[in-house]
Amino acid sequence: TEIGLLTKLTLLDLGFNSITGPIPTIPTEIGLLTSLEVLQLERNAIYGQIPTEIGLLTKLTLLDLGFNSITGPIPTIPTEIGLLTSLEEVRLGFNFLTGSIPTEIGL
Repeated sequence: TEIGLLTKLTLLDLGFNSITGPIPTIPTEIGLLTSLEVLQLERNAIYGQIPTEIGLLTKLTLLDLGFNSITGPIPTIPTEIGLLTSLEEVRLGFNFLTGSIPTEIGL
């Protein structure tokens, strides 16, 4: 999709909308946004697994996917999230995740 062309984008806030559907709603091209520092998709109705391409966003400081309908075991959080060394906040509250937090988040 065209979103992958926005390589200088530093903030993408699509929170508090009516975005519905499986997380492929977040296109895999999101990994091309290498300048992205903030990704906010909170308070929508997205569900499914978080794309592993999130791990390519090495400048990301805030990832907010809270208040959605993300379901399943916490391995829904890709281990690639451990590569995000600039990450300061991960907001996944008010979803339907189960299990333990991957050890990669604490590296």
